[in-house]
Amino acid sequence: MTGSAVVTGAASGVGLATARRLIRRGWHVTGVDIAPRPDDLECAWVGASVAEAGTWERVLATARAEAGEAPSVVVFNAAVLIVGSILDLTEEQWQRHFDVNVTAVVRALKLLLPPMIEAGGGSIVTVASVDAYQAEQGLAGYCSSKGALLQLTRCLAMDHARQGIRANCIAPGVIDTPFFRRHLDTAEDPARFLEARKQRNPLGRLLEPDDVAATVEFVALDAAGMTGSVTTVDAGLSTSFDFRTGTSGD
Repeated sequence: MTGSAVVTGAASGVGLATARRLIRRGWHVTGVDIAPRPDDLECAWVGASVAEAGTWERVLATARAEAGEAPSVVVFNAAVLIVGSILDLTEEQWQRHFDVNVTAVVRALKLLLPPMIEAGGGSIVTVASVDAYQAEQGLAGYCSSKGALLQLTRCLAMDHARQGIRANCIAPGVIDTPFFRRHLDTAEDPARFLEARKQRNPLGRLLEPDDVAATVEFVALDAAGMTGSVTTVDAGLSTSFDFRTGTSGD
């Protein structure tokens, strides 16, 4: 089965890897990003912020022009992260997290859900974070908005299951993407911070974008019995509160 798919944040990282996987499966992909479309990514493109009110009319029109139908798969991957506690963040920065990470999804689905339902259903995948259910110092706005995104996904699954809609959430750990590298640059000692992040994971490395995209692909296209689920892809990070690098447990 193939059709029309939309992927946000498709210019890099997990979004780009996901778009490539869907294209290889024969899907007509419309990428959405404020950054330009990569030269080697052959798909329709809407260069705009997911948070802008007019973006989603353009996305729906572009997808229909590309595939002759409304999207039946939507992957929400675009996100913003601003470092700071609630005392550090301005109200505008706090709101920016929710505008991009949560409200943009609501705006999109107000337009995309009705034709999906009319066509018999579809698959929605949101890319949240392990920070949706565990806290991280200095990321109050990001963690709060990702928690809201997780709950929004569950509500979508319950509200629209009998209309043929599957909605599932992916919760990645630390991924080696341009998004993470920008966050890394805010550390006092980026090299030390990077190594510490790697060693916190039982697998001993950061995730690659395709590690997460492979799960997005499976959940979006193949996991017909899944809805309302949260799938963790974090190199083992959240499995234990105290991972030790030695094999003896000392």
